[in-house]
Amino acid sequence: MIDILEDPPQKKWDHYAAQNIAAKYSHLYDWGESLATTYALPIFRLAAINQQTNRFSGILPLVLFDPPDNKKRLISLPYTDAAGILADDGESSRRLLAAALTLADELGADHLELRQDGVLQTFFQQQKSIGTWCHTPHTFKTGLLRALPTSGDALWTGLSAKVRNQIRKARRCGCRVKAGGVELLADFYAVFSENMRDLGSPVHTPELFQNILSSTSLATGIIVVSLHGHPAAAAVVLLHNETLYNPWASSLKSYRPSCPNMLLYWSMLEYAVDHHCRWFDFGRSSPDAPTCRFKRQWGAGMEPLDWHVFSRKPHNWDPRSESLEYDTWKSIDLERSRRDGPAIRQWISL
Repeated sequence: MIDILEDPPQKKWDHYAAQNIAAKYSHLYDWGESLATTYALPIFRLAAINQQTNRFSGILPLVLFDPPDNKKRLISLPYTDAAGILADDGESSRRLLAAALTLADELGADHLELRQDGVLQTFFQQQKSIGTWCHTPHTFKTGLLRALPTSGDALWTGLSAKVRNQIRKARRCGCRVKAGGVELLADFYAVFSENMRDLGSPVHTPELFQNILSSTSLATGIIVVSLHGHPAAAAVVLLHNETLYNPWASSLKSYRPSCPNMLLYWSMLEYAVDHHCRWFDFGRSSPDAPTCRFKRQWGAGMEPLDWHVFSRKPHNWDPRSESLEYDTWKSIDLERSRRDGPAIRQWISL
C-alpha cells in the first residue's frame, strides 16, 4: 500500500533523491525552492510512502504557474528540463500522478505538466485519459548526454581533430579559464544576460542564480573563460549522481572568432572528469537546432525528453505555444534588457 505525504521534510526528500540513481539535481529540495523563492511561486512536494517499510518510494515536486494569460498550470518544474515523477514502482507512480491531478483540481489549474526524461515512458504510454483529464505527450525537445572516460587524456583523444584545433585556437588567442563559485556570478551574469539579449530572449533575474549558488545541498559551480581580462564565455554547472549538468551556458558573439565557447565546453567536460563523473548532461535542445548539432560534435547522444501534459477537458495546452525569442528584444538597450527582462522571463516556463 502506498500513501501520499504532502510537504515532507527536506532531509528525507533529499535522502531519497540521493539514493535513487534516476534522480537529477532538479529533484533536490533546494532546486525547486530556489525557483519558487526567486519568483514568489507556490511550490508543492508530494512523496509516496510505502506503508510496509515506512520509506519513500517516490517524489514529485510541483510549482503552481499562474501567468497573466490565465493559463494556470502545475509544472514539475518550470525553467527546468526534467524534474517529473521519480518512483521505485508503478503503484507509486500512479499514486503520485493521481495526487498531482487532485492538487490541480483543488488549485483550479487546468493543466498538469510533468517534465520527464524518458525513464517512465511505458507508464505514461498507458495514461490515455484519467477522468476529466486528457493526456498529451510532447517530444519537441531532446536531452543530450555523453558518457565520460576516466582520464583527461582519453577525453582529449576522443574528440575530433576539428574540435581540438578550435580549443587550441582559443588558448593561442589568449583565452583563460577560471572555475569557482558565487564569486564568479557577476562575470557569468554579464555574459549570460548580454547573450540572452542578443538572442532576443528576456533574461532571468540574477537573484535566481544567487539563490541556487547559495544552497548548501546543490553542488554548483561556475566556469568562466576570459579574453584579455574580459569575460567572454561562462556556464553554471551542477553535480549530482555522478553526472555534471549544464543548464546555462553563454558566449559573447563579439569574441567568437577566438573560440572561447569551445574552450568553455572543453573545460566543463574536463571539470566533470576531474570530479569523477560518469556522464555530462548538455541540457535540452530542439533536435534540428544548431545548438543540438554543436553539442553532438562533443560526443553527445540524444536522449528522450518527454513533457506530459494532462489537461482538463475541454482545455488544451501545448508547451510549444511559449517562446523564448522575440525579434524586437534583440535591439533594446542592454541595461534595459537586464532591468525589464526578469518580469517577462518569470512567466515563460521554458
